[in-house]
Formats: sequence, C-alpha cells, structure tokens
Amino acid sequence: MPDTGGRRKRGGEWKLSNAHEIGQLVLVRCGLCNVKRWYLPGDLTEIFGDIEAELVGSKMSCKRCGKNEYMHAETQNPSARERQGIRMTRLAEIRTVRRVVWREQD
Repeated sequence: MPDTGGRRKRGGEWKLSNAHEIGQLVLVRCGLCNVKRWYLPGDLTEIFGDIEAELVGSKMSCKRCGKNEYMHAETQNPSARERQGIRMTRLAEIRTVRRVVWREQD
C-alpha cells in the first residue's frame, strides 16, 4: 500500500492545522520560473487562517516573477535527512499599512 503521508485518500479536506499536527511541511512551487519554497503550516495559518493546504498556492504570488496563477502548493513529510538540506522560509512579521484616500466634495 502506498504511503499517503498521514492523509486520508477520500473524505475530509486536508487543512494546514492537520499538516502542522503531524509535522508536515508545505512546498510551494511556481510553475513559470520553477522556484520552490518550503513553509511551516503554522506560519501559513497565521496569514491565511486554517484553509485547505492545496489552496495556499492560489493565495500566494511568486517572489521572482510576481505572478500567482502558476503557484501550486502541496504538503510533504520529508525524512530527517531531507530536512537537513531544506532551506525554510519563515514568517518574520505581519505589517498592516493604512492608506488615506481623499475625495473632492462639491
């Protein structure tokens, strides 16, 4: 039987909280410029909430080309040896920007 990485084949959605509980990582790839980045599911949950893991790619844009229509995300459970070579992208801070918009009144 193939290894499903802790996921069920059919049934409920696989959310970021499920991936965080069993120690999986989220791999996000850009299909246009072939860039891949690894994220912790807990960091992505702070930004997007507890959504389905596959939906993360459609909510992000590539740092290199700036497009988001080619982004694809998947959860993976790398071995300890593979984790040593992974360069993780971590959440440093979330900034909120306030912009003032004026309108002319007649």
